[in-house]
Amino acid sequence: MNALSAAVSYYLNAGRKAEDMEEDGRHQDVCIRTPELVLMARRVDSSAPFRRIVDVRCRFAPEQCDAWHLHFLAGDVRKLLSYERDILSLPWILTQHGKRGDGRLVKLSSVRFCRLLRSSVDDGPGFRGN
Repeated sequence: MNALSAAVSYYLNAGRKAEDMEEDGRHQDVCIRTPELVLMARRVDSSAPFRRIVDVRCRFAPEQCDAWHLHFLAGDVRKLLSYERDILSLPWILTQHGKRGDGRLVKLSSVRFCRLLRSSVDDGPGFRGN
């Protein structure tokens, strides 16, 4: 299954439509949708309440932003290495794990995130996930 198919499947399994994925993508600062990689991310204030961080329509003033919130990620994450300078433009990466909407975010330094990406290149096919 390629990344686009995985993304559509994820949205459908969450009771949403493929059109919802497109709408969510329009509210992101970064939206990549290829068969190899699907990424939706936007700049956020990592100290903001969970509900504001995960709300794709919530915008933060640029000077407040210190993190990338990865709304959705699937496919060959090694492809993100070509965006390393952009990733490092903010000090933090926020990801959501577990059941969607459960209020847990994982905060990872951008430097560590890029180090993990580089190690996935060295170790083989990398991980696939969302």
